[in-house]
Amino acid sequence: MRIVRIALLVVGAIVAPFSGFVLGATAAAVVARALTGDPAIVDTAIPLAGIAGTTAAAIGWTRLLRLAHYRHLRRLRRSGPAVQGKVVAARTSFAKNPRGPGHWTVRLQVAWTDPLDGRTHEASKAFRFSERHGEGARDFRRRHRAESAIGVLPGRRRGFLLDVPELPAWWDRR
Repeated sequence: MRIVRIALLVVGAIVAPFSGFVLGATAAAVVARALTGDPAIVDTAIPLAGIAGTTAAAIGWTRLLRLAHYRHLRRLRRSGPAVQGKVVAARTSFAKNPRGPGHWTVRLQVAWTDPLDGRTHEASKAFRFSERHGEGARDFRRRHRAESAIGVLPGRRRGFLLDVPELPAWWDRR
């Protein structure tokens, strides 16, 4: 599982933006040359369209990961009902970024009983909210305070998902 996360990180950080830049620059070269034929315009269009392609690839990659998470959540919901779990602890922290907006992290410690083997499991999930969505983080924390009930969808190999509409932090999606 760790190798899959590393591969996704490399693809999201290097391959997708590079591919977006190359595709955007190539499209700009072909279109600008066909429309104008002026080398100065083509030379200007290539980096601009490359940057636009990089941005589009980064946005597309994050949307693709979100779609994959929701498909995985839907598959787990179909495979069996959510197990009733209990929030053992809920912690909220804020990390200030000196070069930009900070982020809120809400970490839920959850305990549930596995229906297959009857053992009680305890694990945690982190949910990350941007600084401007601080109210959403506080609302999430209010809804899932300690001792409250929460749906847990057990997965394979000790993996699990919480049955909530919010997306877990990228490093905690299994």
